Amino acid sequence: MTAEIEFENVSLHINGARLLDGITLSIPRGQKVALIGPSGAGKTTMLRLISGIAWPTIGKVHVADQETGTLCGNALRRFRRQVGFLHQQDNLVPQLRVAHNVLMGKLGDWSWWQSLWSLFRPRQVDVALAALERVELGNRLWALPDELSGGEQQRVALARLLVQEPRVVLADEPVSALDVRLGRAVVQQLFQLVAQERTLVVSLHSLSLLDEGFDRILAMRDGRIVHDGPPSSLSKKLLQEVYGAELAQIDVSPFHLADDEG
Repeated sequence: MTAEIEFENVSLHINGARLLDGITLSIPRGQKVALIGPSGAGKTTMLRLISGIAWPTIGKVHVADQETGTLCGNALRRFRRQVGFLHQQDNLVPQLRVAHNVLMGKLGDWSWWQSLWSLFRPRQVDVALAALERVELGNRLWALPDELSGGEQQRVALARLLVQEPRVVLADEPVSALDVRLGRAVVQQLFQLVAQERTLVVSLHSLSLLDEGFDRILAMRDGRIVHDGPPSSLSKKLLQEVYGAELAQIDVSPFHLADDEG
């Protein structure tokens, strides 16, 4: 299978702190991957490296046929069109209406003057409306973000990704502020978004969502990958080793866990 994401002996040091330590990893195109691990394990840092927001101190990161650490200017701009990032906070612009926020997914395709003009008279409103209808928010096209619930704001951010049509979709704890029902809906919408051979990497705090259809689980601790396998490979013993005392604060039900590792 063609690799869409590759880490070659990657480490990242910032101000003397080692955030990632010697990671070698290959993620095939079309795979749905969940990143799990305790707070500070390195999950967000991994996503930042994949998106080209950060660069490794040691090693190389290849994403969508590009080495991210060599990109700048127009090449970096073209690369970022291919990588969609759903942040923990939805990153909507509160002063702009939902239509404008959704159409930000098109900024990589527009010239600067087209982007500027769209602030006054939105371009391709039909595209924004179609994306909103896919996330059941077609009636909120001209609402402001603060008129929406938290779950609706997250779905607007999903609509923005639908408009962007990236090759690689990243999500950093996208359901941390939502209840279990809404969290499951967001994960399923992400799966629908990547149905056309796109690659998905999601950082999750709630282990109860791991049964939604992920192909692969990467468990991290102290900047390293300590487990790599399908959801069925997780066990109570393994999660205890990964999370330590923090596991007691994490909901794992109704996800099935083996009684022992192996």
